[in-house]
Amino acid sequence: MTTSRRPLKVLLVHELFPPDFAGGGEYVVTEITRNLQAIGHEVTVATTGDPSITQYQGMPTNRLPVSRYRLNLAWRQIGEWAKDADVIHAFTYHAMYPSVRAGKALGKPVVGGVLGLFGDVWLEMRGPLAGRLWRGLERRLLGLPFDVKLHLSDFSLALARQIGVGCPGDQVLVPGISHGQYYAAADKSYVLFTGKLDVRKGIKLVLDVARRLRDVPFRIVGWGDAYDEVAAIASPNVQMERRVDSRNQYLDALARARIFLFPTKVETFGLVLPEAMASGCAVVSTSPLPFEGVRIDQGDVDGASAAVRALWDDPALCARLARANQEIARQYDWQQYVALLEQVYWRVIDARAARI
Repeated sequence: MTTSRRPLKVLLVHELFPPDFAGGGEYVVTEITRNLQAIGHEVTVATTGDPSITQYQGMPTNRLPVSRYRLNLAWRQIGEWAKDADVIHAFTYHAMYPSVRAGKALGKPVVGGVLGLFGDVWLEMRGPLAGRLWRGLERRLLGLPFDVKLHLSDFSLALARQIGVGCPGDQVLVPGISHGQYYAAADKSYVLFTGKLDVRKGIKLVLDVARRLRDVPFRIVGWGDAYDEVAAIASPNVQMERRVDSRNQYLDALARARIFLFPTKVETFGLVLPEAMASGCAVVSTSPLPFEGVRIDQGDVDGASAAVRALWDDPALCARLARANQEIARQYDWQQYVALLEQVYWRVIDARAARI
């Protein structure tokens, strides 16, 4: 069940879509759209934002001028946009409920894409009261009656099952990265952290390690409400840089890094890690993904500091690890992802038709 069948009409629903950007989720949905189009499917993205923006790089969009939170109430509009679709594919968080409700009204299959799943880490991110509310909302959304839910990694699916929102038919489809964009600069001259500057990503540990290793240059390329606060307390050996809407800035930061420090507390995948690997970085991380470097425990400042010191003081070892990581990163392939995704779409379409 691949491209030998007719082209599908697919409605992807996500709370943001470029040129609006808040993190890796937008990249994932963009690449799914682009690669589904490349094999002949008709794909439209429903999202929030300026309605006058009707496409992005050739990808058609329908945008509602509301906040991402108000998207939860937009099931009627999503239903209008989904009338001609064969399948609706909705992503965490705020696109899920209105898509399931629209799909139920139309009798169309709905695929749930799990781009975020944080569990108890919500309590650290939002505090004990708000964190419990967000954790409860997450469980409620992921417990909705999707035809199938798709996770990006085995550890994401394992966490879903642990918190009681995993279903027998849920699957793992491993995403790709944009091979051909990444490169390793000749001068690799710092330890890099890039991402949203929040507790989930482990930014405090990054700052603590930099403070202990003041002779080692660090570069932080980040975004988020905490940027000014982080910049104010960073030690002098840290080059702070606000991430702008520029893929080139991001790729350049990865290319010039000798070590990528990624002490995340929870991820559904963490695409930045294989992107750093493809850019020729040795890695120090908590991530369960395969990499060459040093795996550390969450919150272990001593272990992270020792790992960065050992790698920084041995450039030849860093270079060997970097080459190995570039080889590992080759396995992440968007064409393979969408070929499997296409099979999922047909399976849920056929299953829905068989029940009629």
